[in-house]
Amino acid sequence: MPHSLEIVNSTDHIIKGEVTYMTIFCASNYFFVKPNSKWRSEKRGICPIVEISVEIKTPRGIFTAKPFISMGTSHSRFEVVELRENIFKVVRMKNAETNELKTFKTYKHTFLDQR
Repeated sequence: MPHSLEIVNSTDHIIKGEVTYMTIFCASNYFFVKPNSKWRSEKRGICPIVEISVEIKTPRGIFTAKPFISMGTSHSRFEVVELRENIFKVVRMKNAETNELKTFKTYKHTFLDQR
């Protein structure tokens, strides 16, 4: 099943970048994203991502974000954020399904209630 890829630009600046994959059989993706927008690609296939590098064009010049680097992830949602003025980073976004943590009680009441 092919996996899509999404890059969210959460900055007020234009970004451009490259997604690098683990194998030579997967060509890199290049992207360009307007401020506060997202880019999506359906052409990723099953290729594991090893790096997402981004350049940000601001009124003060062009800055390089701290890249996302992995041994090979199948994760598909990433975000470019501004940590401080002109300090940027590419981070993994959590999927909506994983935002809630579920807690289960696994003990037996009868055993704990015995004294």
